[in-house]
Amino acid sequence: MTEKTDNAIEELAALWLESERDARNRSNAGGSEERARAASAAYEHAVTSASEEELLIAWHAALKGQYACEMGSASWVDARAVSELLRVEHLARGGTGG
Repeated sequence: MTEKTDNAIEELAALWLESERDARNRSNAGGSEERARAASAAYEHAVTSASEEELLIAWHAALKGQYACEMGSASWVDARAVSELLRVEHLARGGTGG
């Protein structure tokens, strides 16, 4: 079982990707690079300590969020990035596509 955190894996993934986009858009100014690094570390810890089942649950939760967005919208693109990231994490851990 994973150590309890305030955020679910899919939320940490979304925060990390959003922080990376923000850092890129700001050319790493205003502390954005540090926030992206902290978000990356929190995500990495959550993923590496998660079980295969927990990664599957996170992936499905991310898919649910993606399905709630209008296809092709900016929010859908962001949600798709999260679901694809978690799909790959799940598959890398030995999970199957379902």
